[in-house]
Parts: sequence; C-alpha cells; structure tokens
Amino acid sequence: MELPRQKMVIVTTDGCPSLTGKNVGLLRRLSDRVAEVDCTRKLIFLHCIIHQEVLCKNVLDMRHVVDPVVKIVNFIRARGLNHRQFTKLLEDCDSDHSGVPYHTAVRWLSVGKVLRRVWDLKTENLIFLEIKGKDEEFPQLKQSEWLSDLAFAVDLFENMNELNTKLQGKGTFAHEIYSIVKAFRVKLKLFSRQLSQNITTHFATLATMAQPMMPTDKYTNIISALDNEFGSRFADFQKLADEFDIVVNVYS
Repeated sequence: MELPRQKMVIVTTDGCPSLTGKNVGLLRRLSDRVAEVDCTRKLIFLHCIIHQEVLCKNVLDMRHVVDPVVKIVNFIRARGLNHRQFTKLLEDCDSDHSGVPYHTAVRWLSVGKVLRRVWDLKTENLIFLEIKGKDEEFPQLKQSEWLSDLAFAVDLFENMNELNTKLQGKGTFAHEIYSIVKAFRVKLKLFSRQLSQNITTHFATLATMAQPMMPTDKYTNIISALDNEFGSRFADFQKLADEFDIVVNVYS
C-alpha cells in the first residue's frame, strides 16, 4: 500500500504464528525494515485485544466443570434418537428451552452459553440420564460442591462474555477498548472482595446455592488469577497508555 516506513509506530496482530513470530514472522520483517530507515527506532507490537481477552480464560482452572458438561451435551446431541427424546422430555416438562447447544471451542462466547443452558436444565438433564441409565456416569449432577462450582462458572463466564461483546464492533478506538478492559479488572477486584465476605450480589446463580456449600476461598483465588492474567497479557497496552499520558501532560 506504499505506506512510508518512517511513520510506522505501532503494529497490531492476531494469533497467527506467521504474524506474531518475533524471529521469522511479520514482526521481525517489519522491525528489520524500520531499522533500515532509522536504527534507533523500535516498533511497538500489540496483540488483538479481543484475542487477548479470550486467552485470559485459559488461566481459569475450571476443566473439572467444563469437561462433564461437554460430555453431557455430547451424549444428548451426538445421537439423533437421544436428542429427539430429550426434546420431547423438555416439552413434557413445559421447559422454556428446546435443547442444549454444542460447545464449540473456536467460538469465544460458546462455553458461557453452554454452561448457562446446562445449569438451567440440570434437573431435566438428570432425569434424562436416569431414564437412559447413564446417571452413574455423571455423579457430579448430584454433588453439591460441583454444582456450586458450576454456578460460579456460569456467572463468571457470563461476565467474560459481556466483556467480550463490549469489545466487539466497528468504529471504536483502541484506547476506548482498553478502558473497558481496565474497568473489568476493577470489577474483578470487587468480585473477589465481595466473595471473600460471602456477598454474592454479582453472582446471581451462585447465590441460589446454600452458603455453607460455597468454597469462597477457591473462587477468590480463581478471580485473582484471572485478574493477574489480564495484567500480564495487557502489560504492553498499559505501558503504551502510561507513555501517552506522559506526552499529554508535557504538551498540556
């Protein structure tokens, strides 16, 4: 596009290795090109904000919740007969839902929606599994501690999905999007502080569980780990924001 290299300041990439590789990828090539013009200049490389937010979910130690949920969904949806029978069961129970969605790892909002649906239909799921003689393979549906973890995961992933939705859309500048991320980190600190005091104001699903069943220390640790992951992955954005504030203060 014949853009002048000397005016290149910041490069933002997505998750493709050929773009993010610092040794042989696009980042290295651009750095070398800019160095040809001015050897003292260094490009600032940022990663896609939405992708960074999604990667932060990897720090959540929730596999013991997500894996059984995915197995339950796969058992219901994998065979047409099971799916039809489950749909008929929901009709007989006058359920507000007509089924359970598949979990798709590549869809960023998927896991939160699947957890919510399985939670809403946890009674119907258990009835269906008992009819099929498979309830012993999923003892988690009868365990209070696991159900508490599921309720916590439902609320937490819904908050993450809300953040993800706010980050999407056209016509929004990077500093505005990063402000949304910073505001979410403030919310995480609030969540952790409230849960340590057994306050479930922002965790409506978890609030339906009996208080003695809540391992709040575990939940606050999970939230703290998520907050730290946000701080680590968005450190470049914070550094850039700090430098921008310094420049604005100097010129003002």
